[in-house]
Amino acid sequence: MTLEDRCKIADLYTEYGALLTKKQADMLQMYCELDLSLTEVAEQFGVSRQAVRDSIMHAVASLEHYEKVLRNVEKKEQISKLLYMSSRESWEETVAKIVALLED
Repeated sequence: MTLEDRCKIADLYTEYGALLTKKQADMLQMYCELDLSLTEVAEQFGVSRQAVRDSIMHAVASLEHYEKVLRNVEKKEQISKLLYMSSRESWEETVAKIVALLED
């Protein structure tokens, strides 16, 4: 898993992690945030390495599905860009763009 993948998963986990099962959330956090290997996570849970891999893959698929449907992470990124660029526009234009984005 690349650093870019881990960053993407971390953003999705921050937004939707509460929607995962406790076990999925814990395994994903240990693997991505604490940088434990699949074997190390498996030892913590008393399961096979393959079981951890399957659980993490399912958790990531769930997070990606939530983002595809809700688009919260995408919207937050767009709002951040709009706010960064707001110095070039009037505040009213920026707010109007943010409201339009949120209504979508």
